[in-house]
Amino acid sequence: MAQADLTDDIVVAPGGLLGRVRGTIQSFPRAVWLMALSNLILWTGRGMIMPFTFIFFTQIADLPARIVGGGIALSGLGGIAFVMLVAGQIDRRGGHPVLLMCLLTIAISTVVYPWATGVLPFLVVTIVLNFAGQLYWPASDATIASLADPARVAEAMSILRVANAIGIGTGGLIGGALVSGGGLPEYRMMFLVSALTVGAASLLVRFAVPSIPLPSRGADGNHGTWRDVLPDRPFLYAIGVLFLMVLGFSQLQASVPAFLRKEAGISEGQIGALFTMNTLIVIATQIPIAARVARGNIGLVMAGGAACWIGSFVVMLVTPGVGLPAAVAAFLLFTAGELLFMPASAVIPVRLAPLHLRGRYFALLSIAWGGSWAIASLIAGFALDHSRPALLWPVMAGMMFVAVAAAAHMRREARLAPPIT
Repeated sequence: MAQADLTDDIVVAPGGLLGRVRGTIQSFPRAVWLMALSNLILWTGRGMIMPFTFIFFTQIADLPARIVGGGIALSGLGGIAFVMLVAGQIDRRGGHPVLLMCLLTIAISTVVYPWATGVLPFLVVTIVLNFAGQLYWPASDATIASLADPARVAEAMSILRVANAIGIGTGGLIGGALVSGGGLPEYRMMFLVSALTVGAASLLVRFAVPSIPLPSRGADGNHGTWRDVLPDRPFLYAIGVLFLMVLGFSQLQASVPAFLRKEAGISEGQIGALFTMNTLIVIATQIPIAARVARGNIGLVMAGGAACWIGSFVVMLVTPGVGLPAAVAAFLLFTAGELLFMPASAVIPVRLAPLHLRGRYFALLSIAWGGSWAIASLIAGFALDHSRPALLWPVMAGMMFVAVAAAAHMRREARLAPPIT
């Protein structure tokens, strides 16, 4: 099936909010919305456990935080080699079959995870789960790139990010409700419900989302290799900036929930509600913001996102004394940065990657995410074990100051300039 066959006729909708919503829906192929639905289901399942994984293994299963953080870091760094090894299969076969295998692996690993409460079982399952989770991103991005109009790939990717955010927020609320005030049995039930939800997402991808490989050869008739990607200095610089920013972004999942629960006395249910607030804001604003980001200067947009996170980390310092109101303010600032950062990071490989190399470009983006997440988790583990865990926040704020300067420098890169319309 050709890509053009998937695109429904675009109908100009009447004015007003309802008309704009209808126009947005009609301006993308049905396959894009099916992919978004699968992401919504997937991240509802994953969102159930993401805010509470660190809590479960450190405060319920009683593993040392440095072991948990180190295990997540080890799996993230090992995932770099794994993704580089298999990313070529995305370019050759398309994102869809690779995506399906990732989802099945995530579902099975999630079933096993809450019983992996010893150090060695925890490390093994974490590695398998995070390898699949890291490969998911380039496979998902390549799949949506094959379904959307080439000029609107970044906007279509933002639709997936909104679906992800809805799922994470909804999942966080469900997960918080399932385990609030509970112990080992409640946490295990949460993991099982999460695995069933991920399995449902894999069925939707298998039977409803079309598999359409992108062109796999360049103009010379050859398949691409990593030697065609690594000399792209503007892309590597952008990946470096993204790596630094993800160190800050990852703290919302890696350290904030455990810090708020232990140091600020905020319950799991309240933490889940904070993630739901984040989700509602993203739902209401991300797609129109993404459309504007796609027409803007990516370097300045990313610098603005990092600046918001500086404010969020500063506010986190006072949550032990102020409590929930300060946590709400920190989440609002963090969400503002997220709304700028997520669509900007999606635009980078879309503007810079040749069509037959998008799988590898997306893979390198995923590697930056995974590696940065790994280091962020390691930092979180040591910080939460420290006698003064609040020292984490000025350290992260300092890193984001560096990110602001580095991202602003990207504004001069011609290949990242907004398209002329």
